[in-house]
Amino acid sequence: MAAGQKPVLGVSDMTVVTRNWVPAAAVVPQERGPEFFGTVDDAAWSEGTGFYRGFFTSFRLRAGKSVWFHWPLPTAVEINGQPLALHSTSLLWETLDGASIGWVTLQHGGMDRIELTPRMQPPPSVAVPFEPAPEFRPYCPQSNRQLSEFLLPAPLALRFGVQLCVMVCAPPEHEGTVRFYGAGADFVARPT
Repeated sequence: MAAGQKPVLGVSDMTVVTRNWVPAAAVVPQERGPEFFGTVDDAAWSEGTGFYRGFFTSFRLRAGKSVWFHWPLPTAVEINGQPLALHSTSLLWETLDGASIGWVTLQHGGMDRIELTPRMQPPPSVAVPFEPAPEFRPYCPQSNRQLSEFLLPAPLALRFGVQLCVMVCAPPEHEGTVRFYGAGADFVARPT
């Protein structure tokens, strides 16, 4: 939920009837090319495209660039004849080298945009530490994963699909990195 927003009475207490989570491979950058993305993790082939891995996806933004990333979220609009509403969304992420999340929005039906955070204000988050098993430590970089959860001010009655949209900014003086670990959505029965 964006800073300053208050949930509608009872919204936070609604029973979630289905929850979807998509892994980092689902994220789609709005822009591509070496003018937007540098080399990630010393993999020369990642310049301009990012690095999609099995456990996270990384992008090295060029200095001063802002790029939108889109998360297509599986959206059931009804279950067993019961219409659904979107209750909340989540994002598991981290930024490095001065990169920052500058804006988070939600799109419904491709045209209806709902602001989840104010522009140029990082989202609230909590740390989600992870320590790999010793045999996998060489393959997992140190991480500072953060979980942001965005409770909508009122359930969004669904007719179309939704996507989570995240703008990431690199500082003007040097490149910055964002790692995404996944995104999700919670759905409730639509009040009738």
